[in-house]
Order: sequence, then structure tokens, then C-alpha cells
Amino acid sequence: MHPWISGILLPAATALFIGLVITPRLEARNKRVRLAHEARDEFSRRVLVILSASARLRETPVPDSLAEQRPALAERLTAERDRWVEQLDEATRYMVDHMETFGLSYATERGRDIVGRFVIQSRAVVLSERSIETKAERLAALAGPVQNIFFTRRWRVLTIGRSFEEFDRAVAALDEDLPDDAITPDPAPSAPQPAA
Repeated sequence: MHPWISGILLPAATALFIGLVITPRLEARNKRVRLAHEARDEFSRRVLVILSASARLRETPVPDSLAEQRPALAERLTAERDRWVEQLDEATRYMVDHMETFGLSYATERGRDIVGRFVIQSRAVVLSERSIETKAERLAALAGPVQNIFFTRRWRVLTIGRSFEEFDRAVAALDEDLPDDAITPDPAPSAPQPAA
């Protein structure tokens, strides 16, 4: 084979291989990476909604005296608080419905575990019969560490390390709200019991 033919065929074969094999794979990978980052951004946005709505609810109670002295203002403030409660409901509902899009994008099992626990526990808090103020307090206690763990700059190692402990304490504190006489299911028998 003449050297000029191999000088033409080798670059042509390389260009064909890159165009048919490498480029489509890179484009597919880029799409997956972009979707994962968009899902994480949306997760971050929902965590921030929980933090801000919880803070607003905790900082703006409607005193009984306000309802007596200025009922119109109390009604507007109550409507605003209802809107913030709805924001919490919508944010936690979205996270439960789309957990797989952002939860599975984290590389470590610990990260995926924290995302799953946060999403489930925060939705359970919203659905619970706790007072609005208690819900806001519990949600803020859960969301603050999650914000630090996943969305704080990586060089803030001490903040991230403390946030893991804070998250575990916040999850443990949820059990404190359970009544003492909470019904726990009896464990299923391991073997069938003979009829008497």
C-alpha cells in the first residue's frame, strides 16, 4: 500500500469512528449530566423553599389579640400563612414524586440515604397533625443540614461534618412528637401458629 493512501485512509477511518461511535456517546453522557445537574438544582430550590417558608411561618404568628383588635389584618395574615403552608406542601410533594431524578444522582450511598430520609421525613411532617409552628420548626431542622450537606462549598468540611450530626438529631427529634401511647404493630409470627 502506498504511503499516501494510508495517510488518507487512517485519518478518514479515525474521523468516521469518532463521528459514529464517540460523538453520540459523549452527547448522550452530556445530556445525562445536564439532567442530573438540573434535577439537583431543582432539589436545592425546593430545600430553600422549605427553609424560607418555615422561617416565615415561625416569625409571623397570628396573636389572638390581633384577631380581636384588627380582624381584617388577622384574616389577611392568616391567608398569607396558609399560602406558606401550601408552599411547604407543594415542595415536599414535588420531592416525593421526583426523588429518583435527584436522589440517585449522588454517588455515595450515604448521600442517597440522607436524601431519601429527608424527603420522606419532611413529607411526613407536612402530613402530620402537628401545629403549624411545630411543623415549621421540624422542617427547618431537617432542611438546614441538608442544605449544608449538599449545597455548601466542599471546602467547608467542618460545616458539612456538623450538618450530618444535626440531621441525625433532627430525625431523632421527630420521634419526640409521637404520643406515648402510639400504637406499634405487633411483629408477624415467624411460623404459623396452630389453631386452638
